[in-house]
Amino acid sequence: MNFNPLRWLNSVHAKLFVLTGVVTSLLTIMVAFSITRDSRRAMEDYTRNLALQTALAVETEIMERDPEFKDPHKIKEVLESLQGSDKSIVRIDVFKADGKDKVAFVTSSAEDDKVKWSPIMGWRMATQGESPTFDKVPLIPEDETLPQAKATGSETTGWRVFLPISSPRQGKPPIGLVKTVCDMERWEVVWKTNRHRTYKKLPPILLGEFLLLWVILAWLLNDPLKIITSAMERLEQGDLDARAYPKRRDEMGSIAERFNQMASQLQRAMSERDELIAEVKTLNQGLQTRIDDALAELQAKNHELELLLERITLLREELGQQERLAVAGQLTAAFAHEVGTPLNLVAGHLQLILSQDDLSDRTRERLGVVQAQIQRVGDIVRKLLGHTRRPEINRTPFPFGALVEDLQRLWTPTLTSHGITLISDVPADGLLSVDRKQMEQLFINLVNNAADAMPEGGQIRLSASPVPSAPDARWEIKLEDEGTGIPEDLLPKVFKPMFTTKPEGKGTGLGLAICREIVRAHGGEIHIANRDEKGSVVKFTLPMG
Repeated sequence: MNFNPLRWLNSVHAKLFVLTGVVTSLLTIMVAFSITRDSRRAMEDYTRNLALQTALAVETEIMERDPEFKDPHKIKEVLESLQGSDKSIVRIDVFKADGKDKVAFVTSSAEDDKVKWSPIMGWRMATQGESPTFDKVPLIPEDETLPQAKATGSETTGWRVFLPISSPRQGKPPIGLVKTVCDMERWEVVWKTNRHRTYKKLPPILLGEFLLLWVILAWLLNDPLKIITSAMERLEQGDLDARAYPKRRDEMGSIAERFNQMASQLQRAMSERDELIAEVKTLNQGLQTRIDDALAELQAKNHELELLLERITLLREELGQQERLAVAGQLTAAFAHEVGTPLNLVAGHLQLILSQDDLSDRTRERLGVVQAQIQRVGDIVRKLLGHTRRPEINRTPFPFGALVEDLQRLWTPTLTSHGITLISDVPADGLLSVDRKQMEQLFINLVNNAADAMPEGGQIRLSASPVPSAPDARWEIKLEDEGTGIPEDLLPKVFKPMFTTKPEGKGTGLGLAICREIVRAHGGEIHIANRDEKGSVVKFTLPMG
């Protein structure tokens, strides 16, 4: 894979690398600066403490050996010995008290005639008591004539310590003054060398940190991401055996493990899909043969039922008291009519299945529709066996919108093939208190009749509104089409059994008769009329939930 700088800058690896690199670089620089600064302070503290300790040692020796300053020669030997123990001590001067605010020179570790001093130096004893005084001054030249002489403004290279010599007698003022000069230049050279060496090593250290950080981030983040991404690309290209195997126990390992689980599930799903497709193809081959046999049998039964309905119609006009037997005949005739409708739907959905290469969720839904319609065939057969009794109505409240939504799946193949669009204007949350199965039968019959009347296509509009004048809560439902309409002289006959305006072989004349029986069973009435513009409108009422 080619390295793309722009793509890399947008990656998590780049963001972590830049952020962590900047933070570690700043920390490293701050640590280096802190070390050099602390070493400088330590050097200054050491030299200042060295000067102070030397002055204290001189004070101790004078108080033990010659507090009266009678033998300057011995004091000078002490001073020389103390100066020789550390090359950083430049000079040690000793002064004795000479009045309240003045001192007199006693001796020095250097040549006495080269010592620059002034009696006015006694102000240090008078102002500081027995506390030492520290000055950071240039060693050459030294100007001690005034206290302000120490504020020269030049670069300091040494410490100058003034330590009053305490009196052996308690409560008395200091008897003298020790001046110690310590050279810091040698330590300055060492400190500057170390600082230069530290800053010189800082760039390679930072570079090493960046390289180490790059390697660590590549190992922790980039390498496992490449493995997982590569496996995803292979899976996307159709390699169902693609897996990611980074040997990790952290979050990256968990992501790879979840990806492997997902790939395994997908592989199983694809295998099950192939098996199901093969099973559906086998089922389709046998189902077509069974459908042909069933159609032939139903055509024969339709002929028998037509003859039977003719006899029932005559008996109904003569024998009004035998209404139960007439209704049984109509329900028996409905067998032939209702079996044809779901079988047509089965054929339509099977054609959709055969036209597809793979099985999707939509295909499963259509297979469910096929199974539902086949189940209806069985139900109709069972109804034929008990046709001598009027079927009981099982009323349950359910939303109007849900009924229309379910029926849409049954209407879609038929309406699409006729170039018809159905527009629904019903309250989705309005409730119906009806028999669900009989409602499916009622609406399917009415929509199929409207579709048959519209060979050139068009629109069917379904609407519902409450009936304000009804004694009980009811819906008035309208189904309007843009078909050829019905001749006025035939309108009173459309609900009679065996009467149809369709060509031979297109209808049995039972659909509207069954619709009237269903509506009346629910306590309503149904009417049909021609529209002023074009087509016809069917109006009927159903109880609210």
